[in-house]
Amino acid sequence: MTFRVVTNCGPAEAYIERCIASLRGQTVHDWTCAITIDPCGDATYGRALAATAGDPRFDVRLNEERRWAMHNLVDGIARGGAAPDDVIVVLDGDDHFATPRALEIIGDTYRRFDCWLTYGSWIAEGLTPNDPPHTRGAWPPYPSDTTDFRSGPWLGTAVRTFRKWLWDRIDDADLRDDDGHYFRVVEDQACMIPMLEMATTRRARHIAEILLVYNRANPNAVGRVMLAEMRATAGRIRARRPYRPIEDRSGKREESWLLEKETLEATPAALPATL
Repeated sequence: MTFRVVTNCGPAEAYIERCIASLRGQTVHDWTCAITIDPCGDATYGRALAATAGDPRFDVRLNEERRWAMHNLVDGIARGGAAPDDVIVVLDGDDHFATPRALEIIGDTYRRFDCWLTYGSWIAEGLTPNDPPHTRGAWPPYPSDTTDFRSGPWLGTAVRTFRKWLWDRIDDADLRDDDGHYFRVVEDQACMIPMLEMATTRRARHIAEILLVYNRANPNAVGRVMLAEMRATAGRIRARRPYRPIEDRSGKREESWLLEKETLEATPAALPATL
């Protein structure tokens, strides 16, 4: 099993070296990593180059302008050259793996349960006394009978992984706003909700072991500085038509995969803070 790690960076000069070290220290070595860095006036790019020097598994790119998370995720997956059965792993540049066995545990989960995607689990660092309890992490799995991933609580969080062929079944338009631009924030819900709908809980597996340390100490984290946009974007994503469950990976993506039903009502105020 080959892992294609995708790392998106905003201003992360204080954290990117730790992120890279946590990946290089994994017990599994069959991986590549596409790191995409938005120019934010800090030293993230230089530190990433230094931390990855001499390791051909890394591809480090600096954007000419800030492109934000969804564009960087799409670009990173495309650059990774993943085969259909390769597993995409999302690891943001200000976070880091909590254990050197993270990829090993993820791989074992795919082999044991024949799943198409995995999610969870993480713990947070850098919390303040005012942060609500759900920001501490270790969220539960979706109940096994869940069929509606848009109006209920959002649980499909880091570490987010998925087969490349499942990613390819998402309509690119569903990763963009109404003006055709890739979402700046809440890219996790924009891509994971369609894949959860297609895979269902039968093929989506929650991992209970803590695999990632989620950085809430970063003062530039979008969850702290762009929360209003996150809530509004999450509402728009959840209001779109859901995807139909699929039985297997065969067939071409068609518009008929979307359920023919009325647009769901968005309730962004009820959403938990997103990763």
